[in-house]
Amino acid sequence: MEAKELVAALEALAARLGIPIRYETIGRVVARGRPGGGLCRLRGQSMILVDDTLAVRERIVVLAKALGTFDLDGIYLPPLVRATILANSDARVLAPRPLARGKPGRDTE
Repeated sequence: MEAKELVAALEALAARLGIPIRYETIGRVVARGRPGGGLCRLRGQSMILVDDTLAVRERIVVLAKALGTFDLDGIYLPPLVRATILANSDARVLAPRPLARGKPGRDTE
């Protein structure tokens, strides 16, 4: 999957979640040298704001970080899209825990 296709997949996911994306000129001064944009709330509705001067790879980071704040467990995502969101978000993936076992040497009644 190319970078532009990944952006399109992330935009499609946002649309599925009902989250509009707005591309606006934010400027590097406001963003302090980091990719500009992210998740915000306007009149009670979530929205993703993206600096329209960003390169494609930077747009991926902004979109993935914003989408990583939502519960995506029940939604099918292509593996690369899910991996991109997990790699760029602050979401924690829980490690699998071992199955519970009885104490060795004890008989069950």
